[in-house]
Amino acid sequence: MIYIFHGDNQLESRRSFSDFLDQNKNIDILRLDSKNITVDQVNLFLQESSLFNSKKILSISNLFSTNKSIIDQINKLINQIENIDVVIWQDKTITPTQLKTFKTAQVKNFPLDNKLFSCLNSIKPKNITKVIPLYHQVIDFGLYDLFLYFLKNNFRKQLTSYPKFDLQTTKRIYLQLIELDFKNKTGELTIPKELALERILVNLTK
Repeated sequence: MIYIFHGDNQLESRRSFSDFLDQNKNIDILRLDSKNITVDQVNLFLQESSLFNSKKILSISNLFSTNKSIIDQINKLINQIENIDVVIWQDKTITPTQLKTFKTAQVKNFPLDNKLFSCLNSIKPKNITKVIPLYHQVIDFGLYDLFLYFLKNNFRKQLTSYPKFDLQTTKRIYLQLIELDFKNKTGELTIPKELALERILVNLTK
């Protein structure tokens, strides 16, 4: 059986993917990703499974980030073996055309909530009246961790592209977000994490 976990909600898709693998700890698992995968390595693993008739799991992260020829070769190999489960995780939404490569796969898509995108897109200078109400909605839906994850990534990318704020402000906020995340995980925050992040957003967008 082939299982595919994908979607823009990377945290949830990755968590579900990891949980699936954790439920099969007693089974031999080959873990590969787009950076180290080779067709020969996959073929050897599959042939060993066929030879010894033992159940195995082939786990591949970001398979769809490799070139199509590798994907097609791996798909052909998979179809030749019966006692193998293939578990694929992709860090973004896979297109319908890409999914057609594995027609019999069980697919789980993890989309992002529109409120989260709306809040992220609203973060710009002098836009506090729109940002904070949207942020409260994000918190009410329990999306704090996911929002902080995307917010950090957003500011990190802005450091090397086209920032909405001046470079000095962008760098300062990025460092504040990293510090907030660190203090929250180490128990050093003296106020609720949601309030700490709100204060950063207020100072940024007022």
